[in-house]
Amino acid sequence: MRLLLVEDSALIRTVTHLAFSQREPELREAANGVEALATLAGTLQPFDVILLDLQMPDMNGVEFLRALHQRPAHRATPVVVATRESDTSPLLVEARRLGVAAVVKKPWKPHELVEVVRQECGGGRTGKPSST
Repeated sequence: MRLLLVEDSALIRTVTHLAFSQREPELREAANGVEALATLAGTLQPFDVILLDLQMPDMNGVEFLRALHQRPAHRATPVVVATRESDTSPLLVEARRLGVAAVVKKPWKPHELVEVVRQECGGGRTGKPSST
């Protein structure tokens, strides 16, 4: 399983690594959307899932999603958003409109995040955001 974690919080990146440590994925990190796009440009093999924060410096999650849609090699990659945003937040509403596979609310429990990612890796896009 290949995961790209796009998250500006070093603490959340560390906790995410711990959550997936027993599952032995290849987990790459980016602190914002700009770094994530550079990571995508530098890889030949697509990621199975992108874990995305919405509130980040330099390029937020929605801006990243828009840029991702412009990259044919990566636009079909399922994106799981992890956010504190309310369901009516303009950022989250727009992220859903752009077709995120699932939404996990922060603070998430490690097993919840792992389960959502596992579902997206195994079953591909569901088209329905998760309410976990």
